Amino acid sequence: MFSISKKSSYHQHYHPEERQGICVVRREGEFNEELFKRFRKKFSKSGLAKELREKMFYQKPSVKKRRKRLQAIRLIQREEEKLLELKEKLKKMKIKKAKQKSKLKRGN
Repeated sequence: MFSISKKSSYHQHYHPEERQGICVVRREGEFNEELFKRFRKKFSKSGLAKELREKMFYQKPSVKKRRKRLQAIRLIQREEEKLLELKEKLKKMKIKKAKQKSKLKRGN
């Protein structure tokens, strides 16, 4: 799970020991908190925790499909909301620029 090696490699970011599985090697001068932070980051990126959570209980294939479909719908809705927010910001910026231009014309 959590292996610690006190060997330092010739290159700060090159650790061939870390290639298989979720393993972190202690770098020279690295504190335990930093080491554990790297391990947690690797673990979360691997998706192992999510997979374990999903496999704790049996789910019928139809339930899995339904959940995936609903998740995809939520993702699409979230992206549409972000797009609308960006469009509104763009409108506000255009209005602001137009007001600045009209102020400049009045000043001349």
